Amino acid sequence: MEAEERQANVHAELEEATPHPEPVPHAEDGIAGPRMGPLARGLALGGGALLLGIAALVTTSVALRTVTGAGITGDFEIVQLAAAIAAFCMFPLCVAVRGNIAVDTFTTRLPQRAQDALDGLWDVVFGLVAAILAWRLALGAADQFRSRVTLMMLPVPTWWAVAACAALMALLALTALVVGFRTWRKGA
Repeated sequence: MEAEERQANVHAELEEATPHPEPVPHAEDGIAGPRMGPLARGLALGGGALLLGIAALVTTSVALRTVTGAGITGDFEIVQLAAAIAAFCMFPLCVAVRGNIAVDTFTTRLPQRAQDALDGLWDVVFGLVAAILAWRLALGAADQFRSRVTLMMLPVPTWWAVAACAALMALLALTALVVGFRTWRKGA
């Protein structure tokens, strides 16, 4: 009994002596804000899950093709649609953590406030371009809906995937605008 008590005391003393760091906030929450950051993170996780599903589909199709001589019909078309949606799911997080490639050769010597103002300006420009692309994708989805475009191998319409990408592109535009204005305000 004494040994168990001593061991419990040692564990309690170690627990008290061990520092417990504060949880590290996600970078995207600080850059994109408390609403856009978690949304971007959740979408990226969903895109990652979709990519895992694609990997399982391809693995299953290849295994079936090896064993039976025939894979899953239309597997490559499903992979194309799902991969596009997965990629669009990850774009807002990339912007929210400022993960895009930036060439700052000429601005590194500027004061930090000027750099922030320029970064914010270019984020806003990027957001506006993304908004135009979202609009054009939405028009493309509507056109595919009207003309009843389907996959070649499967009788599955494609408009819904283009519409999903349009909505995700619109979210990318919103994320870039939020990041841009927040960054610009920091530099202004």
